[in-house]
Amino acid sequence: MKIPLWLKREFYIFSSMWLESLKFIVAVLLSFLIVWGAINFPAVYKNIKFWFFINYKGQDAASYWKLPDISKEQAAIPNNYLFIPKIGVQAPIIFLDTTDEKVILEKLKEGVVHYKGTALPGEIGNVFITGHSSYYWWAKGKYNHVFSLLDKLVIGDEIYINYNHIRYTYKVFEVKITHPKDLSIMEPTSEPILTLMTCTPLGTSFKRLVVRAKQIDPPPSLNVAPLKKTLPVQ
Repeated sequence: MKIPLWLKREFYIFSSMWLESLKFIVAVLLSFLIVWGAINFPAVYKNIKFWFFINYKGQDAASYWKLPDISKEQAAIPNNYLFIPKIGVQAPIIFLDTTDEKVILEKLKEGVVHYKGTALPGEIGNVFITGHSSYYWWAKGKYNHVFSLLDKLVIGDEIYINYNHIRYTYKVFEVKITHPKDLSIMEPTSEPILTLMTCTPLGTSFKRLVVRAKQIDPPPSLNVAPLKKTLPVQ
């Protein structure tokens, strides 16, 4: 059966339009990826390194990062610090006496921030700490992508906090994504836990990635009820 000339013409026009539309969509997507990658380059680079050296080469995650000795004997060195060996996190914990978002955002350049009103290590309750997963690469700050690999943590991974010259060890029991307005993750708890939060997906603030861990050392039975006290000196 011979195809009519008009039908061939219509098919050619439709194919040309579809091809041009596809080219435009691909160009837009590539441009977006290039811009996104440039803005979030440090965080993206860390993720690529983690994938290559840990997943491809099969190296042990904790031994890959060059972290200081965080054995029990070195618990006070340095003090008021957060360590996550699996993802190479070593950051000072900034204890603030305010919940002002502008102040928190500014202090996130200096480390991870403990949220005022939540428990402190050694107390019964929810120790809430937040940090950047990514930030503008040209912005000043050593810790602008400190939590860029937080999504690599799984149940059973260990997190350490040096606080007031005592080493606290936590074991991850939950990893989830929540809405930015979900305040339940900051609520007090009847047992000592640690909650880490950052923005997700990488380079956006659409959702929040939350990692929760239970204190396993020192024994939770030694913890005290939250008390009003002077914040530790940084």
